[in-house]
Formats: sequence, structure tokens, C-alpha cells
Amino acid sequence: MKEQTKRILNLVEQGKLSAEEALTLIEKLEEEYKHKEDSMKTALSTEVFSKDPFVEKEKSPQSSLSVKLVGFIDTAVKKVKELDLDSAVKKVKELDLDLNFGSSLNVQHIYQFKDAEVRDLDIQMVSGSVNLQSWTQNDVRVECEAKIYRAEDQERAREMFMQSVDCSLDGTKFRFFTEKKTIKVNMTIYVPENQYELIKIKLFNGPIRGEHLKVRDFNAKTANGVISVLSFKSEKIEAETANGQIRLTNIDSEHTEAETINGLIHINGKSARMDVQSFNGNIVVKLDDETCHTLYAKTATGNVDIYVPENAKINGELKSNLGTLSADLTDLEVLYEKNETIQKELRVKSRAASDQTMSVFADSKTGSILLKGKER
Repeated sequence: MKEQTKRILNLVEQGKLSAEEALTLIEKLEEEYKHKEDSMKTALSTEVFSKDPFVEKEKSPQSSLSVKLVGFIDTAVKKVKELDLDSAVKKVKELDLDLNFGSSLNVQHIYQFKDAEVRDLDIQMVSGSVNLQSWTQNDVRVECEAKIYRAEDQERAREMFMQSVDCSLDGTKFRFFTEKKTIKVNMTIYVPENQYELIKIKLFNGPIRGEHLKVRDFNAKTANGVISVLSFKSEKIEAETANGQIRLTNIDSEHTEAETINGLIHINGKSARMDVQSFNGNIVVKLDDETCHTLYAKTATGNVDIYVPENAKINGELKSNLGTLSADLTDLEVLYEKNETIQKELRVKSRAASDQTMSVFADSKTGSILLKGKER
């Protein structure tokens, strides 16, 4: 919050803000940060790995990323005691999340399931990385490169890996599970080019990547790491990380949710409904066609750039406290405009001939917002 406070005080010095207006804006920002931190302290510290990954837990009435994820990094929460966003983010970044248990021994192992008729995949582990790819074969192949900490020798390291990892196939359900903190697994999973029902991936520390998959429901969560998917066709895509970027490229989804506390969100493709939120980071959304009917984008300290097809029929509402608002669309009608020093709002409507109306809501506390038409 330091940078935002300095910016507000500079506006006071320049005579663009009164002291009363500045105080009001600072109080609003502090309330926002305090709400986030309070949510952090009551979040996922109660969440543990499910022994049956395909049985959903009863969902909390609160669904924000702060409630869902941040308690999952309990160590970080204990260190973030100030209401200062800048120092909070810095502490998250500086946390030793690479399992600093001293030296490690490397273990390589491959699991291969012949002619596997898989429909569901569940992957849960503390630390490592997941790279999920489709291939033309009918087998499921899992290539693991693991670091084993606190092992006396190579034989003991391999034994610890085999005892601590559950990699199995039960009917049409594939499962990879380990809750051992002293094992870090970097894995690449090759699956047949089929239609999948459910893919769930959960990590405490590490990136999640996937390419060229068809899945009804894709759910990826990591506390510290990038989430990146390419060429996914899905009914629902959920991507959540506390510290890291989210990149969803060339997606075709009915419903897309992307949330991060610290990091850029970049999405391009098709989605009928989008909910995109970053607490500290820019948001960029590029839509390929007019099938989207609802787009919600919100960030506290970043910019929001939304690109829609040039002839899309838009109902747009843009809000920011300190940033600029801009809408550049064909046949644009401005319904309402407010341009006060600490509160800006722009409501627009495009008179395009498209049958589908797209409702766009974009909000940033300190950043700028751009809504722009793009050529096909």
C-alpha cells in the first residue's frame, strides 16, 4: 500500500486532491487490504488432502480466493502481519517454499498403464511440478524426476519414494498422491487424446502446465507457482494460485475462473462466462468471438485490458479510483460518465448488430481500464 499512499499524497501536494478526499481514499484502500488479510488468517488452514479425491467436500459459503487458498500456505500467513500490501507480497515471494531440508538425492521413475481407459485424473502433492500432455498412444505414462530429502543413501531414497507415492489406476480413475514434505516430484504425464470428465491438480509449491486436452471440468490450484494451459476445450476451467501468473491460451470453455493474489492473468480464446480476479497484478483478456455473455474482471492494484471482437454488442461498466477509463468500440454510446479525482466510472453500450449481448464489468482500485475492439 506504500506506493498507493505516496501517489495519493502527491496528488494532495499538486492540489488535485483535498486532505479530506485523500483520507477517504486511503481508508478505503486500508479496508480492502484488511479484508484480504482477515480472510487469509481464516482460510484453508483446515483443508487437508482428501483421501478420496473424487468426493467433493461441502463448499464454504465464501468462495473468494483468499478463503479457498491462502490458508493453504499457513507459514506465509503467520509472517504477513502488517496491512501493507507491498511488504505482504514481498514476504510471500521470499518464503522458502523449496523444502529446505538440506541435500537431496535424485530418483527417476516411470509409471506406465497399458491401454488405460481413463476418464478422471486427480494429482495432489506438496512440492514439485505437473506437466500434463496428450499423446496418440492409449497408455498413461508418468515420468517422475524426484528429489528425496533426508535419505541416507540412494537405495533408501528410492525406497522412500516408492513407499510415499500412490500412483494408481482404479477403473477409469487415475490417482497420483503424496503428502510427504521431504519429496519433491517434477512429473510429466502423457494421457490418450480422449474426452475427460474431471481433472484435479493441487500443489502447495510448484507450477502446473497442460496442453491440448478435452475435459469437462478442469481444476488447478497451487499456492506458489504459475498455472499455464494451452488449447483446452472444456465446460469449466478453474485456475487458482496465491503467488504466480495464470496464462490460459487458446481456450474454448463455457465457464472460466482465474484468481491470483500476486501475479498477471492473461487469457485468450473463447468462453461464454469469465470471472477473473487478481489482487496485485494486471489482467489481460482477449476474446476470439462474441459467444461470451458475461465477463467480470477485478484487481486492486493492476490494470485491466479487455479486447473484444470489433463488432461485438457490448454493455460495459468500468470503475477505478485513481486510474483512467477508456472504451474504444464501434458505434459506441456513452450512457454515464463520472470523472472525479478519486472516483471514476464509465458505462457504455455499443450498437452493433450482433445477436449476442456481452456484459462487461471491470474494476480496479488504482489501475487503468481499457475496453477495446479488435479485428478478427
